Amino acid sequence: MSDLAKRLEHLTPRQRELLESQLRMKGLDVLAQASFSLSEASATTSKRESPLNQGRLINQSGRTMKFSLFFFSHDASKTTDDKYRLLMESARFADANNFSAVWTPERHFQDFGGLYPNPSVLGAALAMVTKNIDIRAGSVALPLHNPIRVAEEWSVVDNLSNGRVGIAFASGWHTFDFVLSPGNYKDRKEHLFQNVQIIRKLWRGEPVTFQGVNGEDAEVRTMPRPVQRDLPVWVSISNDPATWVKAGEIGANVLTAILRQPLNALAEKIQLYREARAKHGHDAEAGQITVMLHTFVGEDDNAVREIVRPSLTHYFRSNIKQFESHTDLSVKGRAESGSFHPDNLTAADLDAVASYYYERYFNQNLLCGTPEKCSHLIDHLGEAGVGEIACFIDFGVSPDLVLSSLPHLNVLRERFSGARSLSASTISPA
Repeated sequence: MSDLAKRLEHLTPRQRELLESQLRMKGLDVLAQASFSLSEASATTSKRESPLNQGRLINQSGRTMKFSLFFFSHDASKTTDDKYRLLMESARFADANNFSAVWTPERHFQDFGGLYPNPSVLGAALAMVTKNIDIRAGSVALPLHNPIRVAEEWSVVDNLSNGRVGIAFASGWHTFDFVLSPGNYKDRKEHLFQNVQIIRKLWRGEPVTFQGVNGEDAEVRTMPRPVQRDLPVWVSISNDPATWVKAGEIGANVLTAILRQPLNALAEKIQLYREARAKHGHDAEAGQITVMLHTFVGEDDNAVREIVRPSLTHYFRSNIKQFESHTDLSVKGRAESGSFHPDNLTAADLDAVASYYYERYFNQNLLCGTPEKCSHLIDHLGEAGVGEIACFIDFGVSPDLVLSSLPHLNVLRERFSGARSLSASTISPA
């Protein structure tokens, strides 16, 4: 164990809080922000205190929760013949087992996520191998696109799937992505909400006027007509409370994650969202909050911990390294805690820091472990107002292991659905 690892191991709860604060100030949100404070981690996972270890069922309230599958791809650069095997086989399993949806993202020019440059194309493929599950974009980076094309493409998918389409729209954030539409980067959030409303009108068959050749107005109605009269819409949101309010104002659902926001902060934003819906004439409780979680469910917590450790430790290590230019990350006034400036860290130190946060993240924010362990987090999310878990399953674990874990995930889904599945133990083509 490195000296840094030893220092991390012996931090007091107060020192951990200070470290968390310093990391947040330096932009290391991924590491610093968790659904519980670091000082609560040991209490959360204590075998003596946990009701799970006393044989009590966490979901005593009878609360229901929807489960969907979420894809982002850990590496698109691999030259294999079966790049989309995990997506297709998992979707077939979810389709046969009462999952609510499958989400595919839009990601450009990056190894991580690069399998998914156009969710409508993969949505059309999924429509052909499924019968029941909703097919959703998670998300379409709307400022990169002409809203007419988005409405046309997804109307095709809606027809192919017999009315199972839904779209989460995002503003986009990576500057390099905006080579597709460089003029929209600065005002990307304004473009997002303006074009969501345009797409809704086109989807309903209403005419929308656009500027045509030589500045002349052109009235457009898109074809083909979709099966659904109204398009189910989500807005993808991270932390900005104003965006939560705006999503409520337009009556959209919300797709978010807890990696960058504590549960109490998430609950507060959901309340702001509900209030905005009510204020603008929408049913306050009708909007759906979907939370994306890294997911791997198995029979043994320790075995799962080691299966997902390499992928997620690599993720945390990468996030530390990208902030090398930041200044002193030491815990002020706590000399024994040492300096955490990335420039001063050896490779072993970086591994120790990543492992330190992985352990706490595993215990707090991951849907990883046995159904009993995972139920605890789901119960807290339900209390906060979340209605659906988007299970992010392709973050680097081998496809064979992921596919073998799906029946265990289905056991967890059943616990919160109140209904039996069609085929909980097998993965077979539709």
